[in-house]
Amino acid sequence: MKWEVRFENKARKELEGIPEDFRMRILASLPALAENPFIGKKMKGKYTGCYSLRVWPYRIIYRIYKNLVLLVIIRIGHRQGVY
Repeated sequence: MKWEVRFENKARKELEGIPEDFRMRILASLPALAENPFIGKKMKGKYTGCYSLRVWPYRIIYRIYKNLVLLVIIRIGHRQGVY
């Protein structure tokens, strides 16, 4: 089952600021994420209830809405500063 993928405005702006080669890697990871959003690591602390997918050296932080078959990307950033 394919999940719908949406971006929050902040995540979209963060994606635009990433160098193109890494941006393409991030975008290429989205079909796999839409196929199985649970491949990411469950997060704790500030992002409890969210998941993180590693696309070296960046992280995609997203929230899953099971009842809507939807995942919303809330942050995309370098692993050192995204948390």
